[in-house]
Amino acid sequence: MRAAHGRAALAVLFIVLAGLASPEAADPEMALSRGNLLFEKDEVEAALEAYARGWTGGGSKANGVLAYNAGTCALRLGRLPEALLWYRRAEAALPGDPWLRENLAFARHALGEPPGEGPAPGRSLVFLGVALSWAAFLLVVLHRRPSRGLLLLLALLACAAFIAGSMGVAGTLPVRFGPRAAVLLLSCGGLPAGSEVRVRSLDGGGWRIVGEEGGTRCPAEAVGLVRP
Repeated sequence: MRAAHGRAALAVLFIVLAGLASPEAADPEMALSRGNLLFEKDEVEAALEAYARGWTGGGSKANGVLAYNAGTCALRLGRLPEALLWYRRAEAALPGDPWLRENLAFARHALGEPPGEGPAPGRSLVFLGVALSWAAFLLVVLHRRPSRGLLLLLALLACAAFIAGSMGVAGTLPVRFGPRAAVLLLSCGGLPAGSEVRVRSLDGGGWRIVGEEGGTRCPAEAVGLVRP
């Protein structure tokens, strides 16, 4: 009985000591204070580690500030992909923050602006279907006896455009499905560090880039999730 109590006491002591050794791991506010103190001493890398340990991935303001400060440390250390990742993480808790927008834009520009996403395939066909539907409606309103053949043709064209457009837009969904992530290392299928992608976890560990031909695979450390 005494041995059991002794083991329990040791377990409690171990937990207490672990909490004392790294208090920021359990409390975002303490992590923020610890990181700020290290940053003021110009110990930037240690400050980044403190902020990162305290960040729990939630949408609270404390988590947002931790992520923002971690991004600023990474930016100062020249670790641009990591800075981008932390600023993306901060967005959920600090939407519209002007300093965050400015620093994120700087990191993004320094890494190279990603190509803008064009309109989803098939979207123009959906617009065409809407235009044809309105044309048929106006013919009915403006003309008491519009040509049945013309109305039928417009209706068929509108239906065809809607169907083709919907299939095209739906075909992009698998490409966009998956958690947001940032590429941290060039070992991720040759993608530039700082690329923003969607990923899926692999059974054997690591990630697969969603939408990449051949299913580009990346080691776990080469990708950082925006929302783990």
